[in-house]
Amino acid sequence: MMVLAVKKIVFSVALLAMSISLSAQQKQPTQEKQQPNAQENALVQRLYETQQNGSDSDFYEAHEAFMKYLENRLDWDKYYRTWMNRVIYEVNNRRFHRAFIEIHRLTDDIKERNLMQYLYLSNMGMGFFYNGRFQPEMSEKFFRRALEDINVKNDSVALFNLYLSLAQTLSFKRPADAMACLDSLPQQMLQNPMYDSGVLGYRCIIANKLGDRQAFDRYFERYDSIRQYLPEQFNATNLQQVMVCHYLMQKDYQQALAWCDSVDVPLTAIELRIDVYEQMGDWKQAFLASELKDSLMLISEREALEMHTMDMQHDIDQLQNEQRKAKIRHIQLLIVGLMALAIIGLLIGMLIFRHQKNRRLKEQFLQLQEARRRTEAGQVIRRAFVTSIQQKLRPSINLLRGYARAFNNPEFRMKPETRPKRYNDILNAARNIESLIDPVLDSYARGTKGISDEEKQICMTALRAPLFTLISTSEVIIDGKGEIPSDEYMQLRASVCRDAYHVSVSTHQLILFSLYGDDFPTPKPDRVALNEMARSILNSYDLQPSAIDKNRVLATEFTTEVADDVMVDTNSLLQELLNCLLDNANKYATGGSVLMSCHANVDGTYAISVSNEGPTISADDAERIFEPFVRLSASEQSLGIGLPLARRLAISMGYTVTLDTEYTKGARFIVSGI
Repeated sequence: MMVLAVKKIVFSVALLAMSISLSAQQKQPTQEKQQPNAQENALVQRLYETQQNGSDSDFYEAHEAFMKYLENRLDWDKYYRTWMNRVIYEVNNRRFHRAFIEIHRLTDDIKERNLMQYLYLSNMGMGFFYNGRFQPEMSEKFFRRALEDINVKNDSVALFNLYLSLAQTLSFKRPADAMACLDSLPQQMLQNPMYDSGVLGYRCIIANKLGDRQAFDRYFERYDSIRQYLPEQFNATNLQQVMVCHYLMQKDYQQALAWCDSVDVPLTAIELRIDVYEQMGDWKQAFLASELKDSLMLISEREALEMHTMDMQHDIDQLQNEQRKAKIRHIQLLIVGLMALAIIGLLIGMLIFRHQKNRRLKEQFLQLQEARRRTEAGQVIRRAFVTSIQQKLRPSINLLRGYARAFNNPEFRMKPETRPKRYNDILNAARNIESLIDPVLDSYARGTKGISDEEKQICMTALRAPLFTLISTSEVIIDGKGEIPSDEYMQLRASVCRDAYHVSVSTHQLILFSLYGDDFPTPKPDRVALNEMARSILNSYDLQPSAIDKNRVLATEFTTEVADDVMVDTNSLLQELLNCLLDNANKYATGGSVLMSCHANVDGTYAISVSNEGPTISADDAERIFEPFVRLSASEQSLGIGLPLARRLAISMGYTVTLDTEYTKGARFIVSGI
């Protein structure tokens, strides 16, 4: 929901920056040139209107007129803020190449005029640029750079907008950090109800995302008070989203849906409806809404590809400009050649050879560009497709994993009258996964490292066998006539627990394997404490009972040789990697403990090992086990993708995963280079 509203939020932040700037400068009577007059107010109004009506020619004309006016008055503060408005306008219309060029022009202009105090605007512009391209990690990086360069004491207006923009970026994946960022906003700005209500609305949205009912009620009370008693000063930018969150908190789904109807941004309205349907438990409507959202997202992806094509066309235009310069040099050489007839033959020969070579190089370059464009476009479309399926499957996977965790607890009891509802949920989730397995496998087969028909059949067998068992067992419990005997029911429940866990984990791993199967590097923006992170991952892992030895007793243990204050740079994929190793250790352990340990390497990096007590793996198989769909035992029915996925995730983060062949008590895997 937060990502789909990026355009609207960025646009509102831009207008807020402009209005705050003007109002702040109106309070400086000692600087005559900074006081807005009737002409300036008219230019501002015209720019605001053209920015809203969507006419590019009108906006560019109004923007140029206002820029000339400010340049003549030497009002550089408003001049560069207005220039930044042009950048945001291009980002909102997804013309990223134009926005990028404007940022560079802005930077060069600041340097030429030696007005270095405004360089923070360049980083701010890059923050908006990456925000528009849905790259929150890069956006956060440039917003933080801008915060480092800004004069906090003399430019509280820009500081306010920077913190607001940074909070919006952080809310995509780190809502708690976004809320903390809003706490850093200059308090004097929040004395104005217009800005205070805008920020309070955004706090309500983030509090809802965090599931913090107490914080939501506190912010909503102040927000609604401004709306009722100060309507003329109320900022209604995110009103519809806030009201949907409010009624979801109240579980008044009809009112929530009614507010969804009032949202004028289609993608945002659909995303809000999905949230409502999911909380209502109306999975059919949620699925239909998700399909509609996916179709609109595909349109957005197509627009992004068109923007990418435009960028490529710009590069080609630059090449053509270089060719035109080469032709000018060619003419100059001919003129010089006429003046030196003694060497004209040699010059002509050299020029012909150079021309032919350049033509061949140009043809090769264009072919490489076209091949690269097609490959990148295909990968973008494939990843977008798999990501959309991941969004559709996430609720089903989480539901199966949740029931597996609950059924694994021997103290968990369920009333007979509630069984049909619970097992219907499991049945629907399993059928949803079954319906989407084929598209995931087809997408993976079209990746740069595709799979053969035989490997695809292995996947189908390993996934569908437990899926069919899970479906049939759930149907037996749902359709059972009368009360099922307790012993028989507990056996059926254990079967559902085992199959639900296997299906959820295997499906999740298969999707990740398809998404990250191309070994593309991923950024590592998170700086975390190594021991704390490893300990948290181990503590949150649920040990599952053995399918072979039902009397097995297994525990977890954590040890470390690293100080608690050691920090490392990584990302969320490290948890997925360690979960793969924990799944493998849990599956093959015969007893004792699953041990996770942190170590320091001599090269200054760190390592995490995961080991169990059980059968060992021979040195001959030390690399085979990292190949997709390899199973050391012919009778084994697993997917055979956990360890290969761990290695691919490690490669994407610049790490390595190896088997410790010197460990003889069981199997120990080491993640190095952290």
